[in-house]
Amino acid sequence: MSNEIKSSVFIIKLNRVDLITLSSVLTTFIAMMFAMEGHLYFSMALLFLAMTADALDGMLARKWGLEREFGRYLDGFMDVLIYLVVPSVIMLQWQFNGYWSVFILLMIACGSIRLSVFNQVGNTEDSAEAESEGEGKVKLGYLGMPVFWSVFILAAAMLLEKIIGLVAAHNILAIALTGFSFYMVVNKPFFKFSSLQQILVLTLGGFAIFTLLELLQFGISSPVNILLLALYLQIPVVIGGILHMVMVKRNYWNTLAIPVQKNWFGANKTWRGMVAVPALTALGGLCMYPLEWLVSQLFGISLLSQWNLVLLGLIAGVGYVLGELPNSFFKRRIGVQAGEVPEDRKYWFIALDQLDSALGVAFAYWLMLGISFETVWVYVISFPITALLVKQWLFNKKLKSSAA
Repeated sequence: MSNEIKSSVFIIKLNRVDLITLSSVLTTFIAMMFAMEGHLYFSMALLFLAMTADALDGMLARKWGLEREFGRYLDGFMDVLIYLVVPSVIMLQWQFNGYWSVFILLMIACGSIRLSVFNQVGNTEDSAEAESEGEGKVKLGYLGMPVFWSVFILAAAMLLEKIIGLVAAHNILAIALTGFSFYMVVNKPFFKFSSLQQILVLTLGGFAIFTLLELLQFGISSPVNILLLALYLQIPVVIGGILHMVMVKRNYWNTLAIPVQKNWFGANKTWRGMVAVPALTALGGLCMYPLEWLVSQLFGISLLSQWNLVLLGLIAGVGYVLGELPNSFFKRRIGVQAGEVPEDRKYWFIALDQLDSALGVAFAYWLMLGISFETVWVYVISFPITALLVKQWLFNKKLKSSAA
C-alpha cells in the first residue's frame, strides 16, 4: 500500500471493482433523497439495485484477481449506507418512528458491530459442507447474520402492509428487527449466496416489484418515469448499434469504409459508420412503433406519442457518431491508436469510450426533441451500462473484437 501511495497523485489507486462498489454512493443518495420526498417504493427499488452492485463486486474481485484489503473496507462502508442508513431513513418515513425507533437503533448498533468484525476476519470457510456436497472446494460463508437481510425484512414488511395494515406491519417489523439484530452478532456461520443467478433473481426481482408499486401509487408523476423514458430512448441506439456491427462483420457498404480523417480520428471512424449508424438507428426507431402500440394497450399510455419515432432514431444516430469524434480526436493527439486501450488508466479510457456517445445522443435528444434535463442526465448515467452489456453480447456472438 505504501509503495502504491508514493507512486500515485492520489492516496489510493482505484480499480474497476472499486468503481462498481462506489456506484452505491449514487444509488443510495438518490434512494435517500426520494425517501424523504415520500417515494418509499422507488427508494426500495433503488436499494435492490445497490444490492446488485454489492453482490457483484466481491464475485468480480475474486474472478479478476483484484481482492485486496482496501476493497473489503470500502465494501463495509457501502454496506453501512445500503443496509443500515438508507433502510433506517425509509423506516422513519414509513412512520416507523417514535418508540419504534428503538428497534432501528438496535439494528444499526448490531449491524455496525457485525460489519466491523467482518472487516477484521472476512468470510468464513466451510470446507465440511463443501465435502458433503462433493464439490471438493472450500465454500465461503458469513460469521453472524449478514446485514443485507435488512432490505429483505423491510421489503417484506412493506408488502405485508398491503394485506394486514400499517400497525400490524410495524409490529411484525419490530419483532423481525429484534431477531435480526440478535443474529447479526451471534457467533455462528450463516449461508452465503454463491449463485449469480440466485442473486440477480432476488435483487432484480425486488427492483421490478417495487418499481411497479411506485408506478401504481404515483402514476405518471412518479420519478420512475424519468428512468423508464431514459432506458426507452436507448432502444433505437441499441438496435442500430447491433445492425452496424453485423454490417461491419459482413463488410456491407465496403466502398464507404474510408476514414473520415485518419490523422484526426483514426482509421476506424469511416464514412460507412457516419452514414450507416444514423440510418440504422432510424430503422431502430421504426421498430419501436409495435412496442409503442403494445405499451399503450397494456398500460393506456404512450411514452413517445408526441414524436416521429423514425426521426427520433435518426437524431440519436447522428448524436452517436458526432459524440464519438471529440474522444477519437483527443486519443489520437495523446498517441493512442484506433482500437487500442492503453494499460495505464485502462478503465478510465473504457469509461470515456462509453460516455462520449451517451453525451452525444443525450445532447441531440435535448437539442432537437426538448426532453427534460433530468432525463438527459439519467440517460448519460445509464447508457454506458447498457453499452457495455450490448458490447459484451456482441463480443460473445463474435460480432465485435473486444467487449470494451
